[in-house]
Amino acid sequence: MKAMLKATGMTAALAIGLLVLAGLNRAQDEKAPPSPAAVLKAIAQAGEPGVEHKKLQPFVGDWTFTLKMWTDPSQPPAQLQGTVQRKWIMGGRFVQESVRGECDGKTFEGMGLLGYDSAQKKFSSVKACGFCAKVTSNCLTANASGTSFTCAVEECCPLTGEKIKGRDEILIESNDRIVVNMYRNVGGKEVKAMELVSIRTK
Repeated sequence: MKAMLKATGMTAALAIGLLVLAGLNRAQDEKAPPSPAAVLKAIAQAGEPGVEHKKLQPFVGDWTFTLKMWTDPSQPPAQLQGTVQRKWIMGGRFVQESVRGECDGKTFEGMGLLGYDSAQKKFSSVKACGFCAKVTSNCLTANASGTSFTCAVEECCPLTGEKIKGRDEILIESNDRIVVNMYRNVGGKEVKAMELVSIRTK
């Protein structure tokens, strides 16, 4: 009987010891949440313009553009033209763009923002198009020199409503010429659907 009590006591002591250790581990894992002031400070620091923002400088200025769109590579593309003005806003945190275009004698407007998300370590783009009445947002990656930006896209076909995936690439060919190539996956193949060429006016 004594041996049994002794064994039971040792088992209970061991169980209590394990519970204490588990409690200590939980206390270490469950760190106190940061103060609101610390969070706000971290957000403000992350939002400061940095080296990556400088890669957006080539976009700034006044431009004319020509957009070409293909549905059949063997046929001439549809075209529309216009102007783009881009400028820094919010203390160098974003490049704001204002677009005015013309298609079949009708004018349209567009707006956009380019920035850098330091948390995701990706560039961000938001565009509102008055021609197709859509708002789009994308995350882009850039090469080390900042001369090439790429992003994956998914959009709905205006004729069928079918979702189409693809990718866009932005090539800064020089200080005065930027080319945007838009590729879409059609029938299991990647095809070039649109090309937008911007030429600097000043």
